[in-house]
Amino acid sequence: WYGGRLAIRHDRDFTLGKLITFHLYWYMMNTAYRGLNDVIGSLTQAAGAAQRVLVLMDLRPDIDPFSGAQPAVVKGELQLEDVEFHYQMRPDNKVLTGLNLRIKPGTVCALVGRSGGGKSTIIQLLMRFYDPKAGRILLDGEDFKNLNLKWLHDCMGLVAQDAQLFAATVEENIAYGLETYDRDQLIAAAQLANAHDFIMAFEHGYQTHVGERGLRLSGGQKQRIAVARVLLRKPKLLILDE
Repeated sequence: WYGGRLAIRHDRDFTLGKLITFHLYWYMMNTAYRGLNDVIGSLTQAAGAAQRVLVLMDLRPDIDPFSGAQPAVVKGELQLEDVEFHYQMRPDNKVLTGLNLRIKPGTVCALVGRSGGGKSTIIQLLMRFYDPKAGRILLDGEDFKNLNLKWLHDCMGLVAQDAQLFAATVEENIAYGLETYDRDQLIAAAQLANAHDFIMAFEHGYQTHVGERGLRLSGGQKQRIAVARVLLRKPKLLILDE
């Protein structure tokens, strides 16, 4: 109001152009100030998130992934001796009690039981995502705890209940995690997984993009691609969770 009055009266050589210029400067400064407030708020949130990330980065795993034996020969005999297990958040709910199981090399073993009976828990123990609370798990007579963790995971191929695919081609999903691979072996793995035929039925074959989390594929197709991914790595033991 005051600036408009000065411009109308030409008081103190104050013109309409100067009034407009003043308003433009004021608008730019106000916009920058509000943007600065947003930046400060974002930095505050980022600082809190960074603190949590740094705490996680400082954590040290209970299992040293670099130590442990790496046997040159793997026969593939698995043995569970008096295994007991419960999850840390539910110590009173024993999932496994006194479990004894022996799986000989070259054989197929199916775990059948009711939902929540501990089948997936046994798989997680075999992959050493957890250690048993009591008892031992042996591979070819060697306690899991004495084996190198990365070596152990390289020996085992796990296909989980929910096949995790990525927004990439079929070939890239099968070869995911491998620095180099032979394409003929990749196709052979897909054939073993009974996936080759439906892959070739796509217009672009192995170069077909599957979409985020395999959106363009059925549940069975996603699972067969996941099986092919594991078979390409030629594991010594194959573990299928449903």
